[in-house]
Amino acid sequence: MEKNQIHQLLAKYFEGKSTLEEERILLGIFSDLKDSDPEWRPVKKQFELFRAGREYSYSTDDLEANIIKGIEEYELRMSPPVKTRSISQYMVAASIAIAVVLSGIVLFRATDKEIKDTFNDPQLAYAETQKALLFVSQKMNQGMKPLTNISKINSGSEQLKNLEKMDKSLGMLNLVSFINQSSNLKK
Repeated sequence: MEKNQIHQLLAKYFEGKSTLEEERILLGIFSDLKDSDPEWRPVKKQFELFRAGREYSYSTDDLEANIIKGIEEYELRMSPPVKTRSISQYMVAASIAIAVVLSGIVLFRATDKEIKDTFNDPQLAYAETQKALLFVSQKMNQGMKPLTNISKINSGSEQLKNLEKMDKSLGMLNLVSFINQSSNLKK
């Protein structure tokens, strides 16, 4: 086929106006063409790719199986490993828990003793309690003696209250004088 005819077929092909028969002719031409002609080299590679695409076939069953297999492999890689514990580890943990519980029971029973009375006679116990409380009261009163000086501070503040009364009276006198001045201004 002449170059001119090949150019016309290629023009129709690239415009999208070629028929299937014309495309098969182009495919045949470029598959038989030698690589020596630099003008047709890019077009020849394009048609070789088209032919390779047509020859490659796949089935949807294989594709679906490959996708499922890939998903399962990904999930296996991403899932954390399952840790299995042996029965001996659980037995050790249970024995430690039992030992802790038993030692707690033993300690609780050791501290759970009954409180015994120290006096048999209630009158004698009452008298001893009064004596102990009297001792505590005396010690507290001795601690309060230094605090008596605080009352002297309060006596000084009572004299200041008289100054407050004078200050209040002066304020009233100022108010009266202000009223007098305002009445003199009106006249």
